[in-house]
Amino acid sequence: MFDVLCKRDGHYDNASLASEYCNHVGKNGRDNFDAIQKNLRSWRLGRHLPLRRNMMVLAKLLDVERDPCLNNRWMHLYAVARGEPAMEPAMQQEDAGRQPVAAAEPAKRRRPIWHWLAIGALATGTGFTFDFAVDRWAFKKLPMIGYDARVRMVVGESRLIHGDRGDCDGRPPDWYYTLPRVPVSALGTFSDGGLARKMSNFCNRVVEVRAVRFTATDAGMEEIRLLDDFMKIEVTGAGHPRQE
Repeated sequence: MFDVLCKRDGHYDNASLASEYCNHVGKNGRDNFDAIQKNLRSWRLGRHLPLRRNMMVLAKLLDVERDPCLNNRWMHLYAVARGEPAMEPAMQQEDAGRQPVAAAEPAKRRRPIWHWLAIGALATGTGFTFDFAVDRWAFKKLPMIGYDARVRMVVGESRLIHGDRGDCDGRPPDWYYTLPRVPVSALGTFSDGGLARKMSNFCNRVVEVRAVRFTATDAGMEEIRLLDDFMKIEVTGAGHPRQE
């Protein structure tokens, strides 16, 4: 479920969410950024369970709290993953007085953490579903990006800086199609930014694109050719990293 929510909000890699996390907790050092990026990778793969305070920060960054039903499910599944005898409020009222809650399964017999989260997300009666099709509502929620021939960033910042479109009325290309036109940078890393919106002069309207994300790791300046467009990237070591 955590990985699904990350992808829903456009966090196809861990750099952008790590940058948001560092800004939220006020720890913007490079060591902090690397540590949370490593933790996010572990949490999304289900190798480890985040501490409760980490889980609360993630819930805020992913806007889980704005949907009461989603928030209840999030808290319930986290409790289940921890092996706690947790039940949803509605289930507790219905089963009150019938039978005691079953004891938690011993830790050594528990299934992988996110196995339970995946089952919970698919359970009926939760009040929400995940629709992976990019419909009209989802299209409007995609981030809007534009082409800027001069990009200024600071170390630790992660941003969508360009987008690759397909046919005007078709779907955007996948990352493996876009990747050959993405260069190697000495100042940071390029990665799949997921889906986004961009104004296309050729199509004369806003279209869906495959976004290209750049995460700045070293200070300096370089000129590159990204998606057949020339661009100058300047990265400084001072300032406060931001995430888009």
